[in-house]
Amino acid sequence: MSTLTDTATRTDLTGIVQVTIPVSDLARSAAWYRDLLELDYVREFADGERVTGCALADWSARYLIALRLRSTAAGRPDLRGEHPVILEAASTAAAERVRARAESLGIPSTGGTHADATWLEFLDPDGIAVRVAHSATGPRGFFGVDLSDGELYDTPRLVLP
Repeated sequence: MSTLTDTATRTDLTGIVQVTIPVSDLARSAAWYRDLLELDYVREFADGERVTGCALADWSARYLIALRLRSTAAGRPDLRGEHPVILEAASTAAAERVRARAESLGIPSTGGTHADATWLEFLDPDGIAVRVAHSATGPRGFFGVDLSDGELYDTPRLVLP
């Protein structure tokens, strides 16, 4: 059984290459992510009739954000109200530059601090949150969050097989 407190070095995997987000309007969302995160438009996926997905990249940071039309995805996934993307800023100053860019684009932000990092959050055109964390401490063991009241707990409630 693996836990966050294992002392074994984990060097086989170095990070996340891509995340995929279901969106309602591909062009609108691609422009939003491109402008906020200064990404390059690098991929398109079509079904013979129309473009159903695309990807934007930051090659120097080595990641892609792929977007898929929600109407063409199995089960019509919906991530509104979630934050499936959390990016790490190099510093507090870098995070503030992202916030300033968002402000200049008319994109509001919220922010806060929790057990892992200080963060800024931006809602994409579908209401999906993109977080930019800075001053991240990384995982230091288990903690759970009860979303009904914001309380933290230290013993897992989910039993894994």
